[in-house]
Amino acid sequence: GSEAHLATMLESKAEALMAGADPGEVVELRDPTTLTYRATIGSMSQDPADPAVEDPSYGGLASAHALARLFAALVGEVDGIRLIGQGLTAELARPHSSGTCEVMLTPLTWGLGVQLADSAVFPADAGLKNSFGLSGANGVFTFSDPDRELAFGYVPNMGSAVMGSMDGRVRRLVEAVFRSVDRIL
Repeated sequence: GSEAHLATMLESKAEALMAGADPGEVVELRDPTTLTYRATIGSMSQDPADPAVEDPSYGGLASAHALARLFAALVGEVDGIRLIGQGLTAELARPHSSGTCEVMLTPLTWGLGVQLADSAVFPADAGLKNSFGLSGANGVFTFSDPDRELAFGYVPNMGSAVMGSMDGRVRRLVEAVFRSVDRIL
């Protein structure tokens, strides 16, 4: 079965919070009536380690390779397939909303279902200024850079220890990717 391809996950802040750990300064994670709680901890009532349980907030299953291929197909052809045309890619990457995210309580700018570079979780200064993608609370990070025809996917086996900012592991990888690509270009 597919279980043979799943990494062993190590407990992160998200799993500790689901188990009742103190959320620290994010008081909204203590209050079941808040949108932050309901969209995160409240939606994770199933076992996050069980691949048979669908959990749209936290339990998506994908490899870094698969995420990178998906985001590559948004900006160019992958094995002869481009998911959307250049016009729709430009529209997807155009700001459609900006302000404080009502779930994560951090400033974010969104395109069409993707984060745009200008926030602590998807920062332009990491090299992402022309990119769009997603920074997941569990440490997953994926993006496309249409100008460079570049796509990236990162899936850790332990979620992020930080909330509201870019995980240091991801930042170092993203910065290294852009340094490498910019040397070639």
